Amino acid sequence: MNSVDETSHRKEKIKIINIQGDFIMKQFNLKKEDEMMSAYISNVKALMEAVNAVTKTVNVEINADDLIRLQDNNYRMCFAKKIGNENYNVIWQSYVDFSENNTFSWIPKYQVFRTDTFRGGVTVKVASNPKNIGIGELVTIDKHGIISDAKTGGDVTALNVDNEYKATHIGVSQLSIGIDGREISTPIYVSEDQCMIGKAKLQPVEKIMIWFEKNVETSTMLADIVTKGFEVDLTQKNSASIRYENEKWAVI
Repeated sequence: MNSVDETSHRKEKIKIINIQGDFIMKQFNLKKEDEMMSAYISNVKALMEAVNAVTKTVNVEINADDLIRLQDNNYRMCFAKKIGNENYNVIWQSYVDFSENNTFSWIPKYQVFRTDTFRGGVTVKVASNPKNIGIGELVTIDKHGIISDAKTGGDVTALNVDNEYKATHIGVSQLSIGIDGREISTPIYVSEDQCMIGKAKLQPVEKIMIWFEKNVETSTMLADIVTKGFEVDLTQKNSASIRYENEKWAVI
């Protein structure tokens, strides 16, 4: 082999080695990217599972004299849950059989549904099949008004809805363990205005309102702001105890 052929052959070998090296580096980088993405997804899932595992509890004590007065006058103990910066607008649960010591708990397990109207004093009427959804998940309302199964997507701090249907009211239900020990998912919120076509995010806040009221029931929509209730903030803790005495609320 003459010197020209040898040089050409050497260059060709170097070219092949470089191509092979580039291929190996690309494969290595792709593997690293896959590992990073897998780790990110695992971390997000772990965070979501941790968020969804927390149980919040409120213990409510009622002075005996107040209890007698409330029950003799047919008052109900009512609970409502906060969504974003919205007013408390649905009675989450209400009880006629409350006592001197009551425990109310809830778990961050949500459902999204569609309803045709918001009207104060009326019980929520669900117009679609509710679908389970977690924080950081997304559901789609298709052109027929049917809600899809949830998948990861949207704001990681919210329940996300992609509305492809038409202007409609969107509602949220949440699981609670009532003062009667019953575990049930009921509405906590309905959008007062219709949600237009497009994306919406609903951010549950770990605050509840507790009050006493006559002539209401669970899932009643509220047109007026609750003025005589007591707000319990559990955004930074998992439990609280409060007391109602002489028609006044206090943390204990």
